[in-house]
Amino acid sequence: MAKFNIEVELDWLNEETGLDEEIQKQVISGLQNRLVANLEKKLGNSIAEKVEQKATEIADAFIEKLLVEQIGSIQIPTSKSSWSSEVTYIPLTEFIGKRFENAMTEKTLTERGSKADYRNDAKYSITEYLTRDFIAKELNGKVSDMIRDAKEKAEQSLIKNLEENLQQQLHADMVKRLNIPQLLQNLQNTIECEVEGQ
Repeated sequence: MAKFNIEVELDWLNEETGLDEEIQKQVISGLQNRLVANLEKKLGNSIAEKVEQKATEIADAFIEKLLVEQIGSIQIPTSKSSWSSEVTYIPLTEFIGKRFENAMTEKTLTERGSKADYRNDAKYSITEYLTRDFIAKELNGKVSDMIRDAKEKAEQSLIKNLEENLQQQLHADMVKRLNIPQLLQNLQNTIECEVEGQ
């Protein structure tokens, strides 16, 4: 059973409707107002989220399209050679790719990794310099690990084989020295003599 305390303010009471009907109307209208307010709040939040999500999608699509169109349409003037006055226009992405490739492959570094002062001092490109020591260190480390592992395995295998051989030889030698068939024959003769002597 539930118990409710309801407070209702009545400014006037219609003589045609009773107190019970008036209280019922006030309670129902209060509940309706609260339900409508809750629904409005939930719908408002849901609509705001949907609008924000859609706006973000539209903005992202617009920026992506703008970047593709604008950056794709930028043309960089380049000359065919340093002696030529003929100029060709290439897309910005192709220009950046060529510059990056040149920077990675052109020999500009000394043996110590500093920028070469003279053209003849340049021994390595950036890619060669970065991979030269790294690959050598990695290979040396892996080869030395492999040699150490192979040495340990060979030593362990040799020791194990020696132990097994020694045990087999000792067993054979012990059996031969003990002359077990003769020992058994002597034991049997001793037992027979004792049995006869009784």
